[in-house]
Amino acid sequence: MDQQLARTLGVFRGTSVLLTIVIGAGLLTLPGLAVRVAGDHALLAWATCAVVALPLLSIFIVLGCRYPEAGGIATYADRAFGRIGRDGAGFLFLGAVLFGLPAIALTGGHYLAAATGLSAHLLALILLIAALGPHLVPGEGTARAMSMIASTIIAAMLTFLVIGFVGTDPSPAAAGLHALPANFDLALMLAPMMMIFFAFTGWEVGAGIVEEFRNPKRDYPVAMLLSFAIAAGFYFAIAYLAQTRDLGGLHEAPFVAILQPVLGAGGVIAVAATAGLIVFANLAGAIWGVSRMVFGLARDGTLPASLARTTNGRPLAAVITTLAALTCVLVADWLGAFGLEQMLSLAGQNFVVLFGVAAAALAGMARALRERLLGLVVALVVVVILVPQGLALAYPIALFGIALATGSARWLRRRLEPA
Repeated sequence: MDQQLARTLGVFRGTSVLLTIVIGAGLLTLPGLAVRVAGDHALLAWATCAVVALPLLSIFIVLGCRYPEAGGIATYADRAFGRIGRDGAGFLFLGAVLFGLPAIALTGGHYLAAATGLSAHLLALILLIAALGPHLVPGEGTARAMSMIASTIIAAMLTFLVIGFVGTDPSPAAAGLHALPANFDLALMLAPMMMIFFAFTGWEVGAGIVEEFRNPKRDYPVAMLLSFAIAAGFYFAIAYLAQTRDLGGLHEAPFVAILQPVLGAGGVIAVAATAGLIVFANLAGAIWGVSRMVFGLARDGTLPASLARTTNGRPLAAVITTLAALTCVLVADWLGAFGLEQMLSLAGQNFVVLFGVAAAALAGMARALRERLLGLVVALVVVVILVPQGLALAYPIALFGIALATGSARWLRRRLEPA
């Protein structure tokens, strides 16, 4: 049975895939929401989040180059803490994306619903199923398709930014805000930090694609840093526009407020279409990363071995299973079982826990003092963030319990096998 992934990624294609994983619909929403919460401190909050995110990015670069395997963070936990670490990290990761990706799909559905009048859940389901498309392209077609999608998104966003900067004038008198605050308020700057930080997640998902780089030690760090620089550049540019233009109360859709006076009703349609494309790309890229985690866990025996099959170097069984699980959660939400805020909260909390796992793994396997210090500092920050969560931590604890049960069942099965 073929269990090897095709190595199709270089710097350009790798950067494209990472961008589609990281940049989501929040790119068009969070800048306005941050302004509503923090006012003229919002841009400082974005800068602070970028600075905080860099150490986390560094952890995944160091570990990804050292262990270029599809398991991503589960591989790092395995190396540091043994099989229980791998199982625990794997289930925490899958538990995060199980709610996070349907929530992203639903966000795109709401954007498109505003322009079409159709059901947001129906449109979200269409986006989710459509995200399977690039993975069915044979050979290196998937990587080429993701590169084309990423290029289209970048071109659309650059067009919007040019229209925003050239076609509109800064209006602090109308908006009541400036690029920088006249009187600094630390509490005000920190208020939207957790919300903004969601925009800087995704590279932990991207860690699962490192095995598909032709030269991971050379190209993977470049792709990670380049994708971070491009994403951060877009975030800052849109945050600046949101803070210095009059949004007229449309904080949930700042680009609509910025482009509508210039483009009219066509601006609303253009933003909705771009949001749909961004979410589609985000889902397609994330399914790429998640399915590789599923593939890696199946290859190592944590999940059923049937999910470790590949077809021409592509883990289609893992891809289809991933899509089916995400679809079930989205349909359950459609039926009222969950809510968008609840799904985002569960996903975000698990990602924070996973950052701590990666940091602890690096601290435990450090080959230099600076690596150990980096891991310990990030792990401490994660603990400080998680302590106030209280009973909400029951979800990741339950997932870790499932990992323990799975490991115990595997051990018992091997003990009972005839010698």
